[in-house]
Parts: sequence; C-alpha cells; structure tokens
Amino acid sequence: MKWLENGFFDHLDKFANSLGYEHFAIAIPLAMVKWESPEDRDVFIMTLTNQDVKGGGGRDFNPLAVK
Repeated sequence: MKWLENGFFDHLDKFANSLGYEHFAIAIPLAMVKWESPEDRDVFIMTLTNQDVKGGGGRDFNPLAVK
C-alpha cells in the first residue's frame, strides 16, 4: 500500500485529525469526495474548523504500524 497525495488515505488523515476522531462518521464520506486538489480540501477543512489543517503526510504513513 502506497501513500498517494490527494488520495483516500490522505483525505481521511486530514479530516480525522482536523475534525477529531469522534467525528469519524463525517470524516469517512468527506474523504471519499474527489477533491480537485489538496488545497481545495484544505480550504474546506479550514472553513469548517476555523483552524489550520492537521494530519501527517506520506513520510508518516506506515500501514504496518496499525494494530
């Protein structure tokens, strides 16, 4: 499994971290949206939260670390 910028795991990471894990029911459908760019997604998140986007990136992605 590879990290793809502007892919599902990238979106899920940003939405889950920015909205909070207690809002996973909202984060998953938003992660499935075909965003034009990561910047468009980030503007949407910042508009919702009034905060900077949170989350990691490809360098932090390690699917084997999930338990």
